[in-house]
Amino acid sequence: MQLEFVGHASVILRRDPVHLLCDPWLDGTVFDNGWALLSTPVFQPKDFASVTHLWFSHEHPDHFNVRTLNMIPEPLRAQITVLFHASADRKVIKHCEKMGFGKITELEPGQWLSLAPGFDIRCDIWQDSDGDDSWLLVRTPEGTLLNLNDCMVVTEEQLATLRASTGDVDVLLTQFSISSWDGNADDLERRKAGAQAMLDKMVRQTRGLHAKHVVPFASFVWFCHAENAYMNAAIRPVSDAADMLETQTDAQPVVLYPGDCWAVGETHDSSAAIAHYAADFASLPARTPQASTSADLPSLQQAAERFGKAVKQDRSRLRLRLHAARINARQQLRVPGRAPLLNAVVAVSDELMLRVRPARIWLTDHKISLEYSLLYDLQPAGYARQECDIELSSAALLFAFKFLWGGETLQINGRFNELYPDGRIPLFEYLWIACAMNRESGALAQPL
Repeated sequence: MQLEFVGHASVILRRDPVHLLCDPWLDGTVFDNGWALLSTPVFQPKDFASVTHLWFSHEHPDHFNVRTLNMIPEPLRAQITVLFHASADRKVIKHCEKMGFGKITELEPGQWLSLAPGFDIRCDIWQDSDGDDSWLLVRTPEGTLLNLNDCMVVTEEQLATLRASTGDVDVLLTQFSISSWDGNADDLERRKAGAQAMLDKMVRQTRGLHAKHVVPFASFVWFCHAENAYMNAAIRPVSDAADMLETQTDAQPVVLYPGDCWAVGETHDSSAAIAHYAADFASLPARTPQASTSADLPSLQQAAERFGKAVKQDRSRLRLRLHAARINARQQLRVPGRAPLLNAVVAVSDELMLRVRPARIWLTDHKISLEYSLLYDLQPAGYARQECDIELSSAALLFAFKFLWGGETLQINGRFNELYPDGRIPLFEYLWIACAMNRESGALAQPL
C-alpha cells in the first residue's frame, strides 16, 4: 500500500484497485475565514480521476469541504464511492447524493467492509467526541493503518478503549498541534502549554497502540484572520513532533509534504518535508490576513432573532428562564475580585429568584456594548468595555448567530477575547445549545 499526502488531514491510500482519498481540502479558508492551509496541495481537481473512494471523518469543513467537492468534475463524481459513518441525520450522505456521486456507502459501527481483496476498512464514531468524529482502520497485507484525524483520544483510559477496538497498528495518522482558541492574545504561555499537551497526546497514542510508524497530520493550517493571527505564535512545528517520536517512542516518524508518497513499512527520510514546512511557516508574516466587513446592528438583531426562534422552539418560557438563571448562577461563582463565599451566596440567591443576567458583549469595531439572552434577544446596552464579558467583531458575532453550529466555529477560530477569565461562558452557553441541536437534528449547512 502506498500513502500519498495531499495536505493537512488528507491522504490517498493506494492499493490497486482501491484508491481511497480521505478528507480532501484543496483550497480556500474554513471556519469563518479563520483557517487556511499552511502548504498548497499539488493534487488538482482533475486528479480525482484516479480516486475510487472518498471517506470523510466528520463534518468540520477542513475534513468535509464542500468547496473542494464542488471542484470535482461531475463525470468523475459518478465514478467515486463515498464512505461515511452511519448517522441519524444523514446530512453528509444526502449532500453527496445530491452532488451525483456514483455510490454512497454508510459504514456501520464495528463492522468490517472489504473494498477489494486485501483492502478492508472499519469506521467507528469516537465515543467521547462532542460531535461526530470518527476513525478509520485500514487492513491490508502490508499492515494496519489507523487514521485518527480529530478524535481526541487523550487519557490512558480512552486509549485503552480505542485499542480494544483497533488492536496494535503499524501506521498511525494523528494530530500534533493546536486547533482552537485557548486563551487571549496575551495568554501565550497557556497556548504553549496546550500545544505541548497535543504533542504529549501524540506520544501516548503512539506508545499505547504500539505504532511502528506515525504520520503527523491534521495540523498543517495557520490562523489566517487579522482577529486570530496571534494564535500562530503558539503553533509547534512538525519538526518537534518528529523529534519527540524519535526520542520518546519506538516509532519512526513519517513527515510528508503535499505530493510526497510513502510505501507503507519502508524507511523514510523526513528531512526534506520538514524543511518545506519550516519555510512555509516562516512565510506567514508576509501573507495577507483575512479581514471582515462590519455588520450593522439591525442585521445582528435580525440574525439573533432567527437564532433565538430556532433554539426556543419546543421550549417553554419557564424552561428558558430556568436555564438562563442557571447560567447566571454559574457565572456568579466566577466573579473576579469578590470573596468565594459571597460568590456562592449570590449564585444560590440568583438561581432561587430565577434572576437572568444577559451576556454582555463589546463590539470591537463599533465600540458599543450589547446584551443577549434567549429571553430578550439582542439589545443595545450602556456598559463600558470593562463591564462586559467578551469582545469580538460584529462580523464574528453575526456568523455565530447565523448557523446552529456558529458557536463551534467561533470557539475554533478564536475570533474573540475574554474580558475576564471564563468571560466567554455567558454568551457561549447559548451558542452551545444550538451546537447540540445541530448534532441532534442535523441542521443543513445554510443560514437560519
